[in-house]
Amino acid sequence: MIHSNTEQPQDSITLMNGAVLECFPKESHQGDFVPDKMKLDATDTYLSIGNKPCKPQPKATEERERQKQFFTDNAFYLLAHSERIMRDSRMFLAPVAVQNGLAYTGTSGFLAPTLGIYLEWWNECSIALRTDEDGKRSLVFHLAGSPLSGANHCAEVYEDGKVEHIQVSLFINHWRPFTAINTRYDEAKHTYQAYTLEQVLEILHAEDGEGWDYSAEINERFMQSEINELKKKVERLTKESNKWYSMYVDTYMKYKDAEISEAFSAFQSFRENTETQINSIKIRKRALKAELKKGSINNIVYQRTLTPLNKQIRDLEFNVSTKKYELINKYLSEGISYDTIESYMNNKNNIKK
Repeated sequence: MIHSNTEQPQDSITLMNGAVLECFPKESHQGDFVPDKMKLDATDTYLSIGNKPCKPQPKATEERERQKQFFTDNAFYLLAHSERIMRDSRMFLAPVAVQNGLAYTGTSGFLAPTLGIYLEWWNECSIALRTDEDGKRSLVFHLAGSPLSGANHCAEVYEDGKVEHIQVSLFINHWRPFTAINTRYDEAKHTYQAYTLEQVLEILHAEDGEGWDYSAEINERFMQSEINELKKKVERLTKESNKWYSMYVDTYMKYKDAEISEAFSAFQSFRENTETQINSIKIRKRALKAELKKGSINNIVYQRTLTPLNKQIRDLEFNVSTKKYELINKYLSEGISYDTIESYMNNKNNIKK
């Protein structure tokens, strides 16, 4: 059951997308809850100093290795069923037998990942969904490295289940969201019931209908991932572009200060004089209307007198627009807008005050 997160009910978890899932407490007492807090790693398992190699990780049990391979063999299928899995807390909390690690902190922040945590991470961390030059798609699923140096020993799984060790770029951008999402559900993992991966897959296979399209789901996930990455790139480039443009404007305006100040002042004077003329005509229009109301003139005389007054106002307003255009056109080729000039002059005048 998915609730809105305005009032979170008891025995529930709130997902990254704001959905609230009903949870089912474990029947037996699980002991005291201990948060998966970051702590220094004294094992040397995930950290090498100088020429000193990392200590080999303890050999995993055959069952754990089987569970790990079971996850990688079905990773893409599970990704394609993200929406369904996100609607059931027992699916979301299904444990995944992958032990990630971090230099300096070992497994801190990585303990007991679940299926839902991987799905949320793949959704949040777009760069964990990879497509190579040949169009082959893979999912980063194992993280081990240093957020300080960026050195890492990670792994990815391809659609056919093949696993390869890789070094990812921007390791910190992989690690940070994973640990944030994983530790978000620490207490839930300790408190609430969870299916096994086998049970999750059994349910999903039973629910798959003839209309379900695996390829369409995976294509959508990877295309959305690419869109998200492009949006982030646009945001970064826009921010960088704005920074350099601001520096350029500041330099250019100071270099051309005298010239721009003179041109802007001339335009301002012209506009003020024109506005005075326009206001004078508007006063005449109000007086003319008052004469019409008093009956001093008839409507024909009123309209004949009003028409040329309105034309004078339009002509004066057009003259202001023309002068403004000339000022804009003079500096537009240099990448300087009228708003930039006006803002610069206003700031300059405020400083003088």
